[in-house]
Parts: sequence; C-alpha cells; structure tokens
Amino acid sequence: MTSHDEAASKDGSAATTGTSQSVSTPPEEQTVTVHPLASDDNKARRRFVTTHRKTLEHINRDSLFNTRYEVPDQKRKSASSWPKKTLGAMHDKAASRSAYDWLEVFLPMAKWLKTYKVRDLLLQDAIAGCTVGVMVVPQSMSYAKLAGLPVEYGLYSALVPVYAYAFFGSSRQLAVGPVALISLMLSTGLTHELAKTGHSPEDEDYQAIYNTLAIQVAFLVGCFYIILGVLRLGFITIFLSHAVISGFTTGAAVIIGMSQVKYIFGYDVKGKTLHKVLKDIFANISEFNYKTFLVGILSIIALVTMKHIGKTYPKFKWMRAIGPLTVCTITIVLNVIFDLEGKGIPVVGAIPVGLPPVTADQWFPIESAGDLMLVVFSITIVGFMESIAIGKQLANKHKYELDSSTELIGLGMANLCGAMFMSYPVTGSFSRSAVNNEAGAKSGISGIVTATIVMLVLLFLTPVFEQMPLAVLAAIVISGVLGLLDYPEAIYLWKVHKFDFAVWLIACLGTMFLGVEIGLAIAVAVSLLLVTYESAYPHTAVLGRLPGTTVYRNIKQYPEAERYDGIVMVRIDAPIYFANTQNVREKISKYERQAEEQLIERNGSVKYVVLEFSPVSHIDTSALHILEDIYTTYRDRGIQLCICNPGVTVMEKLVLSGLADSIGRRHIFTSLHDCVNWCLDEMDNVESSVHGFTPDDVEESLATNDDIDDDNNPPPTNEQQEESDSKGGSAVGMVFAADDIEAEIKEQIEIDSEEKGVKVTFASLGTGQL
Repeated sequence: MTSHDEAASKDGSAATTGTSQSVSTPPEEQTVTVHPLASDDNKARRRFVTTHRKTLEHINRDSLFNTRYEVPDQKRKSASSWPKKTLGAMHDKAASRSAYDWLEVFLPMAKWLKTYKVRDLLLQDAIAGCTVGVMVVPQSMSYAKLAGLPVEYGLYSALVPVYAYAFFGSSRQLAVGPVALISLMLSTGLTHELAKTGHSPEDEDYQAIYNTLAIQVAFLVGCFYIILGVLRLGFITIFLSHAVISGFTTGAAVIIGMSQVKYIFGYDVKGKTLHKVLKDIFANISEFNYKTFLVGILSIIALVTMKHIGKTYPKFKWMRAIGPLTVCTITIVLNVIFDLEGKGIPVVGAIPVGLPPVTADQWFPIESAGDLMLVVFSITIVGFMESIAIGKQLANKHKYELDSSTELIGLGMANLCGAMFMSYPVTGSFSRSAVNNEAGAKSGISGIVTATIVMLVLLFLTPVFEQMPLAVLAAIVISGVLGLLDYPEAIYLWKVHKFDFAVWLIACLGTMFLGVEIGLAIAVAVSLLLVTYESAYPHTAVLGRLPGTTVYRNIKQYPEAERYDGIVMVRIDAPIYFANTQNVREKISKYERQAEEQLIERNGSVKYVVLEFSPVSHIDTSALHILEDIYTTYRDRGIQLCICNPGVTVMEKLVLSGLADSIGRRHIFTSLHDCVNWCLDEMDNVESSVHGFTPDDVEESLATNDDIDDDNNPPPTNEQQEESDSKGGSAVGMVFAADDIEAEIKEQIEIDSEEKGVKVTFASLGTGQL
C-alpha cells in the first residue's frame, strides 16, 4: 500500500472513530466487493477509493493527494511581529549569558585563554612569535616605504595593532600588521587625493600632511570595521568571486613589484600603473645605477632561494622566516665594512629611537573626509577579504570556528588602537600568518611575543637598521609579492571555465593598467554583474523519468530519460523573484512550444505543464503574478498547470495569494511521480487516481455512499451485484486497476476495513467484464 493509501486509511479510521462517538448506535456491518478493474498490461497502476463518507469529506477538506499545508494564522502571526520577536530573542539570549560569556563577546582572547595550557603551549607560541618577529621587522619597514611613509611607521604598525589584535581578534594564528597590498592602495589613494588639492611632493609640508592623512585613514578604517562587525555584515565579501579576487590580487602584485623598481634601478619612477611605470623606466634609463641594481638583484635571489628551500625541505622551514633578517644583516655588515653609502648606494637613514608618540589628536579635523571615503572603503574591503581568507583557512586546519563579524571587530580595534600611536592601516598577512602557523603558533600569545620583539627593536636596535640599503627593502617587497602572482589559478580557470577566466583577466588587466582603485571597482562591478546574471537567468531543465525508476532527471544530462506525450515537466533551480520572473516565464513557454511542435506531427497536444518546485526556496509577489499569468494563459488553451514539491514558505505564499485555490489544490503534489501518474490517469479518462481524487470522484463516491449509509438500503446480495455488473454497473468500494491484487495489499485492505466495520470480499472478473 502506498504512503497515500496509508494516510487515507488512517484518516478514515480517525473519521470513523469520531462518527461512532457522535451516534448512539454503531453503524451496521457493510459488505463491499472488490473487483480487479480491466486495464492495459503496460499501464497497470493501483487505484484506491474508500467507501466511508466521513473519510472522503475529511480528505477533501484537509488536503487532496495527502498534501497537507497549514495556512498561517494571521492573528497569531501579527501578535509576534518582527520587532517584538527579534527583541524577545535578543533578550532571551542576553539573559542566558553568564559574566564570562559576556567577557568572551567583548574580549575574544578569553575564549581560548580559559583552556590555555601554559606548560604545553607557551613555548610553541614563544618560538612562533620570535620567528614572525624577525620576519616582520624588515618587512614592515619595506611596506612603509611602499606606502610612501617613513620606515618607522612600519615598525609602529607592527607594534600596537598586533597587541590589540591579540586581545580582540578571534583568529589564533593570524599575523596582523602592514601588508603590501594595503600599503600600495594607501600610497595610490593619498597621492591622488593630495594631487587633487594642489599639493606636490616638492612642497615642504607635503610629507607631514601625507603622514597625517595616513593616520586618519587608519582611524576611519578601524571605525568602518567595527561598524560592519556590530551590524554583522561580514557576508559582504561573498559577492566577490574567487576569480575576481585572484585577478585583482595578481594585477596588484605586478603594480607593487613595479613600484619598487626605482630602488633597484637607482632612479625615480613616478608612474602608478604598469604602462606609466614602463614609460618612466625607459625614459630615465640613462640614470641607471648598476651598483644598486646588483645589491637589489642579489638580495632578491637570496630571498627567493631561502624561501624555496624552506618550502621544499621541511627540515629547513626556518629559512623561510629568517630570510629577510639574514639579507638585512649581511647588507648592513657590508655597508659598515665597505661604506656602500659612500659608493652611491642609498640607505634607509635616520630612524627615531623609542616608542611611538600618541597621535589621537591628529584624527580631527578630517578636511577631506568625503574624498578619503573611496580609499577607506577600498582598504576596508580588501583588508578584510585578505584577512578572513587566511584566517578561515587556519581556523579550519586547527578545528575551531572563526566568526566573520567578530573578526571585523578585532581588525577594527587593531586599526583604531594603531591610529592612536602613529600607525597606518593593517590587516592579516598571508606570508607571516603561514610562517606563524608553521612555527607552531597555538594562540594570540604568539602575536604578543612578535609585538614585544618589535618594541625591543624600536628601543634599542633602530640605529643598526639605519645602515640598511633601500634596495634591500625593495627586494623584500618584491620577493614577498611573488607569492601573490596567482597564475596557476588563471591556468586552472582556462581549463575548467572560460567565462571565469575572462573575469579573472578583466580584473587583472584593469588593475594593472588603470590603477588599484579603479581595478578594485572593476572587480566589484564584475562580481555584482555575475551575481545579477546568475539571479536573472536561473538554470532550468526539462525532466524525464529514468527507465525502471521513479527518479526524474534533466534530459540533457540523461538522454535516455523517458518523456510522456502531453506532459511537459520543468524544474526551476533557483528562487523566483522580480529579477528573473520574465526569464522563467520565457523558459517555460519555450519548453511548452517545443513539446507542442513535436506532438503536432503525431496529432497530439500538450495537456499538462508540471513545474518542479523543490529547488525553489523563495518566491515574491512578482513571481506570484507571473505564475498566475502562466496559469491563466494555459487554462484558456486547455492546458492544466501543476506544481510539485513546493516548500513550506513557497506554499504559504501560494495559499495567502489565493493562487493555490486558483490552480486547484488537487493540482499541487508532494511528489513529481504522483503528479505524472495523475496526469496519465486523467489523459486515460480514468475516474480514480493512484494518489488522490478529483472533485467529481469525491461527489460520485459520496452520492453512492449515501445509499449505503442509509439503514433502509442494505448492501446488495451477490446475485444483485452480479446482475449489476452484467449491466455495466460499477462496484462500490475499493477498485484496483490491475489484473490481480498483491497479497500484502489484500491483507492491509482487510485490516483497514475491519477497523471501520466494513466487511470486504474479493471477486475475480475477466478482462473487459466491467
């Protein structure tokens, strides 16, 4: 017995019980004869019609075809309106938190600190912190130069922000501090803004104004991060596809590398985009300094070699971390011994000794806040994107969850605290985070150790780094951004998805030739266009039944899938809303026309259009209007629209809009196979359906049962039944369209009938005798 039969039997049982309670005397035992109904062998399907009037009324009232959907109670729904419901949930959640839970909310460090095992983990964190510390000192100075700031700003940005993130950040292995991409974006943005206001690098106060703007940008970026985190908007980066991010990062890496050529070649290169940089290089080639070039190239070779050895041979992974410090130390020693500065090789120069001063007084006034918003927004998005990418990867590796909104707040506090102490915008670093993880970092303690090393350098070792050649700083930047050149991704996209490769290429070339800011804008625009395109043109498929199964699949993917003449089955693989309603309608009409053209050759026509709604998670009012138009159009043409597998929210919209009643609830199914069988039955002009009843069936059965339920009309005798059969009458009760009835079905029918006080007998008739 099918699930629908079981449900009908249970409903019938319940209805019978209710009837027996309301009537003083139980109904008289009734005898019902069941006959096999003649049918074609290839279309043998079971039909089931119950005999109890109350059961039929219950089925008709509640839901035909065992499709039971509860219409929402509007009074109850309005009583728990959105504000009250939301505020109530927030109140309940807040009331359930302990004091330590609240401490974890505002200070994520407390979450891992309560389980921190000092004896087991402190040494590992200390080693990791020292490893990253010796790496970040030369790197931070290099990135400060890239950002157009004095080298000490890089050290300051690797101090206070790192301490702040250790307390407020949620990642345990992320290494926060200056990074190449943010440094380049800051340099490009501030140079452009100062040029708009008439400032020139030749002005005496240019650098001071530039430094103040960098601190103000860090302050605004920190505020943006915190606001986004409080509003829980960490999902915004999902609109940037991986192809767009990879293309933008690759293009930016090329620009970063080219921006350091001036320190390698020994002369000024002012261009900010690839073609302008190349133009300046060849225009001033006569100023080429081969001594600086040799120092820079040898430094790059040494750094790349040590990084390669560290990646290839696990025993020497420490070489990857100490590479920058090693090169710096060697060149400083060479400068002291051979006086490289006196031979025309520029060096870093004076670096202030001591901790950074408080610069919170420079936050205001922000004279060009509106102009800075584009720079601030770009740095916020790219910084979070870079940080959350490596942060989630490390969190998954160490089996803990990283909340995007909490991470936003952590980055915001790092930038806000840093802006108080002469820092420019910071975020998570790919290279240093990877080294931190490989060195065995287990918690934010490693960050505290790293910041402490930077503090010691500021207090005692800055005079040493004054002797470092600028070409070495450029070499550190160039070797660092080589890892950002994501050409393997481009090759992969070309092989797998040409469209994604085109997106990658657009983002990459746009960044290289139009600049970082415009490149980012292009990347965001391309991502939004992709999202819009995917939403406006959802995937749809014509379905067919896999032979020998009740499974329906896309006929393009499974050419062997069987289709039924007169029935068009369409699956819509996306929510339906205002942006894609027209496309969905066009696709449905297209499939129906194609089926109609094929059937005309065989003198047939489409009778049913079946929409498979299981992938449709949401519909809006525009979709409801389109569905109503589709239904009306097909109704006028004699085509019935059927809907299968609508979700709870979708069915709710259908009911509330009245569309479910317009289409007819008997045309809404919970199974595509049930719907197909019903359509086939209807086309074969069979009264009863394998999974339900039409209104005519119900009325006819009720009319028949009125006579049976009447005490003055006892059940017919066998002789009367045979006479009725010979005259073409129909058997009352359960009718099965098959040549025989399976044993388990007989047994179930007998059990269900006994519960209802109905006696059932089985008779056999030959084909064509009914």
